Parts: sequence; C-alpha cells; structure tokens
Amino acid sequence: MTVPVAGRGPQVQGVAGLFLALSTIAIGLRCYTRTFIVKSFGLDDWSALIAWVFFVFFCTFAISGVHYGTGQHAVDLPPADIPVGLKWWWACEPVYVLSNMCLKFSIGVMLLRITVARTHKIIIWTVVVVLEVYGAFYFFLFVLQCRPSAYFWTRYTGGKGTCIDPTITVDATYVYSAVSCWADWTLAIIPVFIVWNLQMNIRTKVGLSFILAMAAVASVATIIRIPYVKDLANAADFLYATTDVAIWSTAETGIGIAACSFATIRPLFRNFFLRSRLLGGSSSRGNSKSNPWPSSGRPGYIRSESRGGQESFGLRTDIGKNQGVTTVIASDADVEKGEEKLPIQGSSRKQSFGHSRGNGWNNSESKLHDSSDEEQNWGFGIRKTTVQTQVAD
Repeated sequence: MTVPVAGRGPQVQGVAGLFLALSTIAIGLRCYTRTFIVKSFGLDDWSALIAWVFFVFFCTFAISGVHYGTGQHAVDLPPADIPVGLKWWWACEPVYVLSNMCLKFSIGVMLLRITVARTHKIIIWTVVVVLEVYGAFYFFLFVLQCRPSAYFWTRYTGGKGTCIDPTITVDATYVYSAVSCWADWTLAIIPVFIVWNLQMNIRTKVGLSFILAMAAVASVATIIRIPYVKDLANAADFLYATTDVAIWSTAETGIGIAACSFATIRPLFRNFFLRSRLLGGSSSRGNSKSNPWPSSGRPGYIRSESRGGQESFGLRTDIGKNQGVTTVIASDADVEKGEEKLPIQGSSRKQSFGHSRGNGWNNSESKLHDSSDEEQNWGFGIRKTTVQTQVAD
C-alpha cells in the first residue's frame, strides 16, 4: 500500500518534476539543433542524451519513493512501507552517479572539440579521467555497501546480511562532492583561456566564455548539499533525514543537463532571428509601390537599387538574352565633377560572364578602373554606378 504524501514529500516531488521538465526541454532543443541545424550530432551530444535518460529514471524513482515514505518520519509510516521507500531511495543513487558521469564526460568532449592548445587538452582530459574513475568507484561503493545489496532495505524487516560502516559512505560522498565541484569549476574556467586568443571582440569573447561555462552552475547545488551529507548515516530516520540530499542531488543533475544543453543551442536562436529578419525584409520589399528595374522574367543578373540613399545590389531581370552589361565604378572626384568614367580597355581586372551565343554574348565585361595617374582621385567607398546595356552583334 502507499501512504498519503505528507511531510517533505511534496518538496521532493516538486523539485523532481521541475527539473525533469526543464532538462527534457533543454535536451530536446539540443538534439534538434545538433541534428537539423548544425547537422553534426557528436559524441558529446550522445553522452548528454544518455545522461538525460539516466536522470529520467532518477526522477521516476524519486517520485515513486515519495509515495512510500521519502520525506516522512519513520514513526509516521506503516512498517511495511519503510523497506519499499528505502528500495526506491537506493535505486536513485546508482543512476544519479551514472547520469553525472555522462554529463561531465559530455562537457569535457564539448570543450575538447574547440580546444587547440595542448595544455588545455591535458587539463580537460585530466579532469574528465579523475572524475570518471572516482565516479565508478563511488558507484560500486554504494551498490555494494551491503551484502547482499537488498539488505539495505530488508534489514528493517528481519533480513539477513551485513553493511559497511555508514561513515565510510558519508566520507566517500564528501570526496565525490569535492571532486565534482573541482571538475565543474575547472571546466568553467578553461573556456576563458580557450577563447581569449581568438580573433573576436571582447564582448563576443565574454559571451562565448559564459555560454561554455554554463554547466558550472550545477556546482552551486553540489556545494549547498555538502552540509546535509552527514545525514546519510542516520539509519533510524533515513527517509526523512536524507530529504535535503535528495532535493539538491536532483537540482545538481537537472541544472547540469539543462545548462550543458542550453550552451549548444545558440545556432537555433541565430537561425530563428535570421529567418525573422528575412521574412520582415521580404514583406517590406513586397509592399514597395515602385520598382526601378522592370522584370522581363529572366532572373539571374546583377542590378543595383537605391533605398533610403544607400546603394544595394540584387538580381537584375530586365536584360535579354542578346544583351550584355558593362559596369563602371566612378570615384568621389568623378561624381563631384559630374563626369562618368567609361571603361578603359587596358584595365588590369576583367571578368566575362554569361551564356555564349556566337562571340557576341561573351563581350559583356565587368571592369575596375585602376589607372595609376588617377588612383589618387579614388575616395572611400562606391559613390556611383553607371550601367550600360550593349546589344551584342
């Protein structure tokens, strides 16, 4: 039978539900971004996805345990429900460790993908290896702390077996928390050194460093949990005494998965805003009442348009198949004199384009005037474009 949820059980349920939903949304956006936008679903993404799967099991076990006494005092529980509640609590711990091992591995691989310096790679690999090795040790320590493992929950109903001294588990948990914090903050600081020498402005560097270091916020929950670790040795009222450990362990993993995933979805937002700007620009051009270049139904040629005093370039559609285009770029001095520079046959840059029809169509040329005696007259930027249409022979 299940007991009514009371005591601090609703807190455990609420935190588990909140971070399960948050991590699910984050991992969903990550998978979509990496699969359909970036089109590069890598090892770090697979590792993050596996971490989320373990976290789903963790939250499911935690919520199920609430219905059998997690968060409640032993004196308020039916004796038959205490072993069931302890069984669900025990099941949470292994998947919690596995989820965090996959999560930290994902963060390390993500940073290795953008790391160039050998020193940075050595630091990242050292952090990942130390964390994974100790995580494996802690996993087996918890699973095998009682022999048989079922004695962890059957000892309250007359089961037979032995367990190690609870202080060993407490001390190992302290060390695991310290190693986890050390790994989080090291992996958070490394991105600053990775992007510092990149060719980008300070604002971009700070933003990129912040994004890459987001996963370190999970260490905040780890630090808050440390004072409550001692309650793991409270065998008399275990399900109530370990409520804070359960809550902050849930927050630690949930925040880590969400932050690690949000750090990878920048291309999704960039793609969204780019599409919005393009749609907005198309709408504004579609509402224009005038079109300086009539359409002939043959798109694919260069044309220039003036909007708000600024020159922009698009596709010309008014040029027939038997016509060519010569574009002449004039300098500031030419504009002030009211002159138009004609193409000079001796110019050093020449590009022919178009579809050949005999020899006439290939006579269309784009030339840049660079006569040495007039270089001094060129100003900064393009001030005038003269388009001449020549009928091919």
